[in-house]
Amino acid sequence: MKEIKDQLEIIPNYLTKQNISFKELMHQTLSSIITTTEKLNNNMDELRKIAILLYKIMVIQTYQYLWKTYLKSGTGQLIVSSETKQKLFYSTTLPIWPKEIKTIVLSNKKDKTNENEICLKFVNNQLNELQRQLKQYQQELNIKANNFQGYTISIQEKLMTYIEQNLNSTLSKKIEHQVELIHYDYHIRALELEYFQHKPNEYQKQLMIQICQSQYEQETSEQEYELLKQKIAYYNLPSQSFECSTIS
Repeated sequence: MKEIKDQLEIIPNYLTKQNISFKELMHQTLSSIITTTEKLNNNMDELRKIAILLYKIMVIQTYQYLWKTYLKSGTGQLIVSSETKQKLFYSTTLPIWPKEIKTIVLSNKKDKTNENEICLKFVNNQLNELQRQLKQYQQELNIKANNFQGYTISIQEKLMTYIEQNLNSTLSKKIEHQVELIHYDYHIRALELEYFQHKPNEYQKQLMIQICQSQYEQETSEQEYELLKQKIAYYNLPSQSFECSTIS
């Protein structure tokens, strides 16, 4: 997917060489194991490469969470009955593919008789590709970590904590927003299907569709507003900006 590819090809501001917080973190991390200035600079470059690999791994894992949610929705495993706070009067085990998946998969398909199979294959292919990329980055990380003298689990944990704090304020929030909308959309469409079981007339059908669409759009707008507020708050932090650079 282009969105994932773009996310992996761009270095966020908080991992650039110019970012003060990142430079301080690397300097503090390396000062205890490096003695000369020349060696410190060389190792900062290598440590930054490790940090970028950790970032890529965490990005892949974040998107895996999203695509696994797509799969659960499409296979009727999205809603766990034991976790539902109130009793629902419609089925929550129906296989319902999210709008995003159907739009991508079926836009160029004339034959939609095997809609479920087509969507299932597409989502599984995406998950397999994400797993392949994850393994590749993990292998690259292992090689760099093993070749880095003095590299420890403690150093890696410090880098991961730093990346996670920043990722949670940007990409993770966006994915959480998408997952919440998948859940919301699932409930609306399951409710629609239950309603149609009672054989409403055409006017009642259209009215129900309009109400559900209106509710979905309202929920989407509210969540996008909250997401935008969180993004603005994050980018207003002194150490952040809207700038980023291409990975090199």
